[in-house]
Amino acid sequence: MKINQAHDVQQLLMQYFNHTSEKIVFVDKQGKVIAMNQAANDIIALDNDYEGMTNAICNHCDGYTNEFDLQSCKHCFLEAQHIGNTSFQVFMKTTRGTVEPFAATYQTIDQEKGIKAFTLQNVSPQIERHDKMYQRKMMQKTISAQENERKRISRELHDSVVQELLNVDVELRLLKYQQEMGQLVEGSKRIEGLMSKLIDDIRNLSVELRPSSLDDLGLDAAFKTYFKQVEANYGVKVVYRANLDARRFDNEIETVVYRIVQEALFNAIKYANVDTIDVEVHVSETHLIAEIIDRGKGFIKTDQPQGTGLGLYGMNERAELVNAHVNIDTQMGKGTIVTLEVPI
Repeated sequence: MKINQAHDVQQLLMQYFNHTSEKIVFVDKQGKVIAMNQAANDIIALDNDYEGMTNAICNHCDGYTNEFDLQSCKHCFLEAQHIGNTSFQVFMKTTRGTVEPFAATYQTIDQEKGIKAFTLQNVSPQIERHDKMYQRKMMQKTISAQENERKRISRELHDSVVQELLNVDVELRLLKYQQEMGQLVEGSKRIEGLMSKLIDDIRNLSVELRPSSLDDLGLDAAFKTYFKQVEANYGVKVVYRANLDARRFDNEIETVVYRIVQEALFNAIKYANVDTIDVEVHVSETHLIAEIIDRGKGFIKTDQPQGTGLGLYGMNERAELVNAHVNIDTQMGKGTIVTLEVPI
């Protein structure tokens, strides 16, 4: 590079350094700020006293985003060597007293002197827009899921409860015209049978909506009751194995585990084309693990899901509520294993 070109580049870099909205901070190997541009004053004010400060950046950092947490100091970027030249998100305290998210880079520019460059670009507007889009999308999916559930409940009420009530009504109308005791007894027996069927239908619908045993007795009792109901209603054998006994967990964890197992079981019943489904629920010192196993048709995960696709989406959304993870292992013609791991 020619001398005049090098001079021009130096001038351009200084103009960029002084006028960019990107915050640029240079620190030495002791963590002291040795230079920063005007934009960085929002984060680290010039009148701050840095004498004796071991790490100016750490003093203003409020955690960064990594695979462990949204705002975490675990595996801090100031210590981690693997971050290199990649961009990451960090939360910094501003001189206005707020904590704001920034896209950041932190890299060594002088290996011998240990000088590092720390650059920050405020991403609050982008995150706000993304959050609004995400919330709108979640709202649409929630509304769709609610409407589908309402349709299902309406159909259940119409096809079972209302139909049984109509049958009872007809039998009662006929009963009042009967003169002989034998006919009255026979009609009463029919009504009794219809009422028993009606009670069972309402009880089954109630269990699907929210089983009382889940709140009163816990997961193990709720699963045993629910799987018996599934076997009676759908003709599918559920082989249930667990080591829970009467152990109780946080209410939110129990609800999430129950609903995800319920959804995975429904998917297997609807799409796997099997007569037997295995459900295994085990607790260790650190995790509650549930597996729903079918040896059915399987599917290709990259394909469009059958049905609305809200089932698989809902399982992941529910799992996130308790920092859990759902894994789906499937092969065409061999079946599907849905594994839920909940940290306890």
